[in-house]
Amino acid sequence: MNYTINEIARLVGVTKSTVSKAMNGQKGVSEKKRAQIMRLASKMNYIPNAAARALSHNMSDTIGVIISADTEYTLQNLYWLEFIVSVSEEAERHNCNLLIIAQGKDNFKPLENAVRKRAVDGLVIPAELAYPDAIQFIKESKMPFVLQGQSSLFGHYCVDVRNKEGAEILTSRLVESGYKKIACIAGPDEFRYNEERVEGFKSVMAKNGVDLPPTVNSGYMEEETRKNVRALVKRIPDLDALFITAGGDFAFYIFDALRDAGFDLEKIGFAIFDYNQLFRHLPYKIISARQPVREMGLQDAKILFELINKENPPKTSLFDITLVE
Repeated sequence: MNYTINEIARLVGVTKSTVSKAMNGQKGVSEKKRAQIMRLASKMNYIPNAAARALSHNMSDTIGVIISADTEYTLQNLYWLEFIVSVSEEAERHNCNLLIIAQGKDNFKPLENAVRKRAVDGLVIPAELAYPDAIQFIKESKMPFVLQGQSSLFGHYCVDVRNKEGAEILTSRLVESGYKKIACIAGPDEFRYNEERVEGFKSVMAKNGVDLPPTVNSGYMEEETRKNVRALVKRIPDLDALFITAGGDFAFYIFDALRDAGFDLEKIGFAIFDYNQLFRHLPYKIISARQPVREMGLQDAKILFELINKENPPKTSLFDITLVE
């Protein structure tokens, strides 16, 4: 027998809207009454009709996560894989689906289609993919969204790590280890996290008498990274330590470029603002910052659901890094 939401409401002695709130994790229902409703629904094997629920509430019961159109890069990056899984966990807890939307800098047609058709109820957007035209379109559509990372272009609900403080911790460890010729290779300065991490690096170096430490920004692709490493080592050929503001393949491109330039990597100290389990198997001295990716993804999704439910989540959620040596 197919039981209905009306029958559950009648048996519990509440309204249909109360049953709906209880099953969708919304506020306005006591925990005792929510538990009673959920037990009865489970006992009756009640499965909500997703299409009917979406139609009646003008909701899709789906949230979206935007990833780079360069899916090979995104889906090989452990950071983003863990992040997507954590958002998916929170979506499942709210009985929602997760839609992955691949977006390019010059083509946000997939995003536009999802928003116009209301295929999603809200979006989680990496700050580095928060392109002005796309964000303006989303704002005009009144669709709730939250940023993973802070944006240099605009303020909005966001989740991030304490980038400057984390960079200060990493750089301080290099200084404490006795390194003297410390340089920095950062990702694109258009991304706020790189800007803040460079700021933290320079702050520690200034405290140690180096007002203008060698610093270079680079894109994340291999050819550009190698080019910028070559330029940096020309400026500081006796380099003995390096602070790198991002991990992933970017760090490994830098290792390769330094080796090609004749450096013995076992004699260089590395501080990298991202942990990678592969670092444990390298013979180099590497200090890294483990970011609480799972916790950040869960928080992004929690904030998004609060925005969807017209609640008042925190504007900014910042997490600490964990030092790994």
